[in-house]
Amino acid sequence: MHRYLVAAVMIMAGLLAHGSAARAQDAAQPVYIVTYVEIAPGSTADARKLILGYVTEAKKAPGATQIEALQRISDPSHFGLIELWKSPADKQAFAATDTATKYRAALLPLQSAPYDERIHNAFSVGATAPLSGNPIVLMTHVDIIPTQVEPGTAKVKAFVEAGRSAPGNRRFDDLIQANRKNHFTVVEAWNAPSDKSKFVASPVSRTFRTELQPMSGGLYDERAYRLLR
Repeated sequence: MHRYLVAAVMIMAGLLAHGSAARAQDAAQPVYIVTYVEIAPGSTADARKLILGYVTEAKKAPGATQIEALQRISDPSHFGLIELWKSPADKQAFAATDTATKYRAALLPLQSAPYDERIHNAFSVGATAPLSGNPIVLMTHVDIIPTQVEPGTAKVKAFVEAGRSAPGNRRFDDLIQANRKNHFTVVEAWNAPSDKSKFVASPVSRTFRTELQPMSGGLYDERAYRLLR
């Protein structure tokens, strides 16, 4: 009995050590923050100034790799943020600064919905480079039902990797939500809306959407933006 108890303790210790190592590895990995901000009618201009100020300061912070603000084309009172930090600790450190806390406090009275900030890890991403000019940027929330996570994950990955070679594409990334492994955010950037439209009509895109639909746990929530300047 004593031998079995010792063995059980050793197995448990090994599992705990493995878990600690995995958490340490995750803590050192880059982290993407995708945020949706909805502003009350009449407060768009004020929110725009606050968001641009936040981006300016965030770019100066230690560990900030890429910070971009977006304004939704169909509804200018909706904004988006895509942040890339070298580690979760870098993002957490900036979130605790006076700059970040004052930004959130000032923005709160202008919001028509909660500040929807989602932490992601990279699953399949291309070369990281700041966007320039006036591209169309899309953020799409993809929800896979739990029983189809493995094939659904593979389909999303194949789709974004095929999309990177499409004419006019400047970015096609697959980000996986840190606390929900069946939730993804697909980030796209195109030179022009016509480039995106051509890709939507392509066999690659149509086949993907057809095959993904039975695996989806929610609507394919695609939102189009322009860079906020």
